Amino acid sequence: MYCFSSLEEFSDLRESIKEELMRASAKDALRIFIAINEGVNNAIFHGNKDDSSKKVYLTMQESPHEIRIVIRDEGEGFMKRDISDTTDWLAENGRGFEIIQHCVDSYQINEMGNQLTLIKMHNRVCNGEVNSFS
Repeated sequence: MYCFSSLEEFSDLRESIKEELMRASAKDALRIFIAINEGVNNAIFHGNKDDSSKKVYLTMQESPHEIRIVIRDEGEGFMKRDISDTTDWLAENGRGFEIIQHCVDSYQINEMGNQLTLIKMHNRVCNGEVNSFS
């Protein structure tokens, strides 16, 4: 488990997180890390409102089928309806969940809105063939 309060603290952990992802899934490590980075930014700036007295917790679990990353902040959360259905790619903010969606196979937000779970499948078997998710 990783615990941090600011982007500065997170940047100190980035290499360790990347190395752990490379061990778990070298092929998908960069995509997963991009999703983690977006989730961490949301947790720090939107969840904890950039309050350095509040923590962000990041855990990574690997199973034979998937990598599951949980990012939880100590903020009050947000409602799922706050996630815009339209994305302005030129805007400074508002692209995070769109980017996350393209980097992992699925994501879930808890009821309160202060926990994001990212899921990236390793491989799946279809008709006896192993197919990689991309």
